[in-house]
Amino acid sequence: MSVTVTASMDSDSPSPNPSISPSTDLSFSSSVDHDHDLSETDIDIDVDIDIDVEIDTDDATLAKIQAKIAHIKALYDSGKPLFPRALLACLDAQIDRASANTNARIAKEITEEKRNTVTIPDLDGTPHTYSLKVPAWCVDFATTYRIGYSSIQNLTCIHPSFPEISLRDSSPVSICYTSSPDYGGKVSFEQVEERFKESVRRWEGSQTCADLRVGLEDLIRSRKLTKKVRKIVCFGLGSLSLIEEEFCVGRAHAQHAAVGTMVAVFKQQTKAGNGMKEMSRDRTKQEGDKKLMTTDIETDIAVAEEGEEKEDEEIRCYAQDPAYSEADWSLLRSIGIQPLDDPKGFLEIDEETLVFSVSPNVPVKQIVADVQWPGAMIWNTVAEEEREARWEKKMRDGEEFWVVPFTTDPDSQRVRNMVQSYTSMPLRDSNEYFGDLTVYVR
Repeated sequence: MSVTVTASMDSDSPSPNPSISPSTDLSFSSSVDHDHDLSETDIDIDVDIDIDVEIDTDDATLAKIQAKIAHIKALYDSGKPLFPRALLACLDAQIDRASANTNARIAKEITEEKRNTVTIPDLDGTPHTYSLKVPAWCVDFATTYRIGYSSIQNLTCIHPSFPEISLRDSSPVSICYTSSPDYGGKVSFEQVEERFKESVRRWEGSQTCADLRVGLEDLIRSRKLTKKVRKIVCFGLGSLSLIEEEFCVGRAHAQHAAVGTMVAVFKQQTKAGNGMKEMSRDRTKQEGDKKLMTTDIETDIAVAEEGEEKEDEEIRCYAQDPAYSEADWSLLRSIGIQPLDDPKGFLEIDEETLVFSVSPNVPVKQIVADVQWPGAMIWNTVAEEEREARWEKKMRDGEEFWVVPFTTDPDSQRVRNMVQSYTSMPLRDSNEYFGDLTVYVR
């Protein structure tokens, strides 16, 4: 677990982000396991106290908080996007520029502080400046920065113990500081690759894989999927390097292997339309003087290596997850998936993209609804109606803490409105690789 805080450089002091995950007096978030509903914890709870939530503040402060929340809701209800594509593109350019300046050390006249900063406007257009370098006040627990995405629930909820947080800068997009994932020691690329190959074989023999393939083929055959899929962008599939964590790595590997299954199905869709011969799944490829038998996922995904394929027939695959290690990046590239830094994955989405997301630690559904409606999505099922939820106080080892009333990737009315334009198909997952996912196509 890791403490995550966020603060702009023009703030007086940092504040914990109470909505990322279960919290005590500070916000704690999982750095490695993206497959859990983070509105609940994986620790044993001794006592569940069912109470009516009381806000610990005076009436005047509460009135200010309620006025600010009403303002945010009014902006949201007017259609103002929380995550405009232009804002993410600007932030991405600033991060790239800061990285280039730091690496090249070409701007001597620019102070190090300015070289490592970005400016992000809030909902009212007020700019806030953030450091990409971990500030001195949090070096004891933070090792890196992350882009923070606040859902509409996060922006409009009141933390029972820290209500004044709502009066601070509440930008949908910000910079926060956290610890890097702990992979439990060095894991080599070769170790991860060997384990992944085993996982691919297990995935391809699973019922979930068969159901995914058949389900996608049925959607294509029935012409419910009218958009041609030329790109797959993945979010929150988790690190591939946690080879000692059987549950986590089993799910993460299966989810990445599923990308190969999707590519195979959509490739057949393309070939059915242009008469191309089916790609052999038994071929070998020459790499230098060494012959290696490719796995199915390599064959399915690495379209760019096929000289016989036209560029406009390629299905490009991308994956974004801050939990990826160096070994993960190497493995992903070797199987034809291009890993991306945040927020580049969101900027890759277009009308011919399938977005694949499994219980991410950021509000992917709400971001996608603002940035670009894709051709298809495979992600956590969107509820038809908003579910009633409230803060819950619980106890563990004699200490009280609050459980956030929503997940890290919650639905919203904007998301529900979006999926109404799609045909949905529940994804059967008898092997428990994904959880409650639904396929949405149009």
